[in-house]
Amino acid sequence: MSRPLKVLFVTTVDLTAWCFMRPWMSFLARGGAEVTLACTVERFRDDLEATGAQVLHLPISRRLHPLEDLASLLDLFYLMRRLRPDLVHTNTSKAGFLGRLAARLAGVPLVIHTIYELPENSTENPWLKAAYRGLEFLAARWADHLITISEPNRRQILAQRLCPPDKLTLIPEALELSRYQATRSPREVRAELGIPQDALLVGSVGRLEPAKGHAYLLEAFHLVLQRIPQARLVLVGRGYLEEELRRRIHELGIQEQVILAGFRDDLIDLLGALDVFALASLYEGLGVATMEAMAMSRPTVCTGVGGVPDVVVDGQTGYLVEPRAPAQMAERLVELLSDPEKAWKMGQAGRRRVEEHFRVEDSNRKLHCLYQNLLMGRRRRKRIRFP
Repeated sequence: MSRPLKVLFVTTVDLTAWCFMRPWMSFLARGGAEVTLACTVERFRDDLEATGAQVLHLPISRRLHPLEDLASLLDLFYLMRRLRPDLVHTNTSKAGFLGRLAARLAGVPLVIHTIYELPENSTENPWLKAAYRGLEFLAARWADHLITISEPNRRQILAQRLCPPDKLTLIPEALELSRYQATRSPREVRAELGIPQDALLVGSVGRLEPAKGHAYLLEAFHLVLQRIPQARLVLVGRGYLEEELRRRIHELGIQEQVILAGFRDDLIDLLGALDVFALASLYEGLGVATMEAMAMSRPTVCTGVGGVPDVVVDGQTGYLVEPRAPAQMAERLVELLSDPEKAWKMGQAGRRRVEEHFRVEDSNRKLHCLYQNLLMGRRRRKRIRFP
């Protein structure tokens, strides 16, 4: 008599699961697997439980905090001993390190980790880079298999010999394209935000943290306003840099033209109200927010960092610019805001690219195949029913 597969997902915060993991969790649960998610639960419990998964609040800090990290490690260890999952799948850097260690200590049969971005890419400090690289090298030994989401990440992982090629699989993030239909008109969205209907609207989505490069985007937008006074900028997201960014907005004298919109439940509608999407990140795993804007047929101007060039085809679906180069970004923004026909064509090309390369059905198929292959040997010893 076989029993259902037990899968435990571990990530730092529920936002990551909501953005990236929902379709796969839902696929497994629909197939009869017992799916559990452990993370810091902030606001997405209902949406995540709707996948059929059990959602457990297990605090994991994104920042380094030895005592809190030890507590999280112990919580994960005891949870795994209690649940006895067949497979632990960890996501993000901190949860990935603690989750992989806990899984090995708890004797979990199969451990998989998804690398969205190597943590060393988040800092310019050479000592921190070396420390992050060492920790990731160690943690890679605690996983049976690694997944990465972009070709640049894959090359970097192999160059650093974090794992052999047969232990690494590239599975890009993907979208449920059926969700990307606006339910409100751009006019309604703009009216709610207090944006004039004739304004040319630039938008960006991401945590308000240094890695997202908002300071450089503000500099670029300040330059845009000198040539297109009717332009407006909306920043979607929250983070600890919010007050600092507000101060910079006032220093530049653009407080009437910039809106900090916080977190939005109506992101799809808001993306549909934009004229151009901008991303000024200093590093990026793949650029899912960019992908979402493309799914809404919006042209993009993005820094060509991390996996973003896997998504944006320069000159076809949008433009790639250098990081920390506000003048270059401003030039491309002005070009698209001044040429609606070119912007429309790039937006349509972006939608086609997402449809052809970033469909959630394709990523689910690849994950299903990977899980099946990795579990095959273990299922001979244990009669586990795979979805």
